[in-house]
Amino acid sequence: MGAVIAGRYRLVKGPIHGGTGEVWVADDLVLPRHVVLKRPKFGGSGPHAFKQLRAEAHALARFSHPHVVTLFDAIQVRSLWRSTSWLVLEYVRGGSLDAWPPAPPRVAARIGAEIADALVALHAAGIVHCDVKPGNIVMTEKRTVKLADFGAAYRLAGLETTTQNGPVSHTPAYAAPEVVRGLPEPASDVYSLGATVYALITGSPPGPRTGEELTGGTRADEPPGDAPEAGPSAQAAAVAAGPLGGVLAAMLRADPPDRPTPGEARRMLDEVAGDVALEPPDYAKETWPPASDPPGGGPVPGGPVPGGPGGRPSPWTRSAVLIRRYPRRFAVGAVILAALIALPFSPLYRDGGATPKRATPVSLIGDPHTIDPCRLLDPAALGRFGDTELDIDYGNFDRCDVVLTIGEGAGEAVVDLEVHLAAESAPETAGPVKAMGRVQVVQDPEEDDHCGRRLLLPSPDVGTTISVDAQLDDGRAAPLCGIADAAVTKAVAVLNAGPVPRRAAPFPAASLANRNACVLLGARALDLVPGIDAADPKTGFGGWDCRWRSTTRRIFVKLRFDRGEPLGPRDGSPTRLRGRETFIEANGDGEGTCLARVVHRHYPDQNGKDAIEMLYLVVEGDPPTKQLCAMATSLADAAAAQLPPA
Repeated sequence: MGAVIAGRYRLVKGPIHGGTGEVWVADDLVLPRHVVLKRPKFGGSGPHAFKQLRAEAHALARFSHPHVVTLFDAIQVRSLWRSTSWLVLEYVRGGSLDAWPPAPPRVAARIGAEIADALVALHAAGIVHCDVKPGNIVMTEKRTVKLADFGAAYRLAGLETTTQNGPVSHTPAYAAPEVVRGLPEPASDVYSLGATVYALITGSPPGPRTGEELTGGTRADEPPGDAPEAGPSAQAAAVAAGPLGGVLAAMLRADPPDRPTPGEARRMLDEVAGDVALEPPDYAKETWPPASDPPGGGPVPGGPVPGGPGGRPSPWTRSAVLIRRYPRRFAVGAVILAALIALPFSPLYRDGGATPKRATPVSLIGDPHTIDPCRLLDPAALGRFGDTELDIDYGNFDRCDVVLTIGEGAGEAVVDLEVHLAAESAPETAGPVKAMGRVQVVQDPEEDDHCGRRLLLPSPDVGTTISVDAQLDDGRAAPLCGIADAAVTKAVAVLNAGPVPRRAAPFPAASLANRNACVLLGARALDLVPGIDAADPKTGFGGWDCRWRSTTRRIFVKLRFDRGEPLGPRDGSPTRLRGRETFIEANGDGEGTCLARVVHRHYPDQNGKDAIEMLYLVVEGDPPTKQLCAMATSLADAAAAQLPPA
């Protein structure tokens, strides 16, 4: 019998040594199940090791996702001589995909789509996995794949890695170029996922030029004469990838901004996968089964090691043997097979045949960084109320406004109609709910100067709310609810027609829209606010706003991005932080607040006028205003230090 940990978990098999720790299979003596116990390398002794492992636990515990291995607990076991830290994780019976033989492109696409779905959730929580590869993807008995091993992950919300500071842990064959340089970012996981899908199809990870070979192109910064000719490796890559060639080429681009987002990758992979079901090779079982029966009775799952004695080779393996034995014959057949696989996805086939049914609903929102909120508004449809002007350069990047001027002279009224996307669950309805197609509309109570509507979206966008608000900015009266309802009609029509259209052009590279607000304040900066856990922020839509709340005092920290006219003396006391224009204003966001605005960059707005992007940081709470402003100034300085050059 193995050792018992914390009086509950009996070690059964292990350890398996990995890059960031060692893993055991254990029996849970309280609940009838197997679990996985993980501890840091070198025994995981001391408080520092437990702190690092708990950081990994924070990365996993901040969300629950069907395609991420579940964390059950983080424990520390003390003895007379030392203490040992453990994570208690979900035990996945099917084992990893590392030993799989080459898979058909549509099967690999289905696996990739499910992992891309996990990456969407991870990045929204401020986490970059940094080590996506077949060995870190496991399959459950229900044929669901899950992403595992967060020992190399970067927890962006805290500006620190979940492992010890230093070089980024990664697997070179699957790592994006920027990860190798020690500069991981969310796009890095997309590259690694592309390399993983490629490896699932071909049996090995891609080489440095595979992304170019898949499309027959060369690097933009490389003279055509210097590029090697497209030889057998290029042909093999294209043939093997089949209908995934273009998708993988995009995911494997060298420059992070050129890659699709996880949401875009998910949609492209899902389209290729169609309605294919995941069915692993018949011997794809775990390679290190426990030597005991499960606590609930019955044999522990096991099976022959792939390629070992007694293992019955699957059709995929027999095909792999034939490829190696008759490469030229297979090349001709593979070209024909790739054409047949690609046929259902060609325009001709779609026009004259049935479109493959999607396995999961399509997101209406998609990638927050490419969605265009202004496409939910139609200024012309609001023209019956008065003169309209579309304002795309006001507030955060998650909104769009139409300014209406109604009447003239003494009877003139100015109304600001705002469409705003928020990462929020459905609100507690204070008014009636109306179903309009697949969208539900909550009608907020009408007020003298405001009328609001909330659009609740279907799966998989549950958790994103679209607000439509008509606000009287100036004047005596205006039909605010009529304006709001007219705007809702347009927005609902767009949503019921399909995904919201994308922006015509991406945000400029220097824009704050390409940043995560939660990354700008780390644990060291937030330590000055008592009771705040830097690793547990409330993240807004697109990562463009972030909020922390003290658990010991009534103090709140709010950081968001903002746009508007250049600032001046009326906006508070001017100063400079990290060489940037800054304005500190007591009670600038209401009583009991201190507002700090840090200018990031100037740019011409839609009318050619000077506009700015800025950090908008608010500290609110019970302490005196002077103390709040001291906190706001310090936090604004720390956030400004993390901004890229404008």
